[in-house]
Amino acid sequence: MNVSERTAKRNRRVSPRRSPKGATRVSCRRGCLGLGPNIALTLLDVSETGARLIVKEAVIPGQELELGLLAPGSVREYAVPGQVIWSVETASGAHCIGVQFHKRLSYGGVQDVGRLPRV
Repeated sequence: MNVSERTAKRNRRVSPRRSPKGATRVSCRRGCLGLGPNIALTLLDVSETGARLIVKEAVIPGQELELGLLAPGSVREYAVPGQVIWSVETASGAHCIGVQFHKRLSYGGVQDVGRLPRV
């Protein structure tokens, strides 16, 4: 088995995940209108097709959310509607969720909010 075959078996994702840049801010609101309280605590990773984050309250798979991603030093927030794919309660009582975006986040958006992968 060559290196590319091993890499393909380890990561079968549509788009690679990136950890957020240190000062990236995230907001998460129920529904796709961006209204209501912010339930986001921490952004864990982001890609063109989705994100993984910690939220304050329980959300159920299938629920619609809108994420706001603000890159360090930027004034323009990326408003990204999506759907909860999975949710797991953490030991602290918060919830770790996976969100699939309705439309891809632009490559530039991923570059703005995510760290470059280490080689």
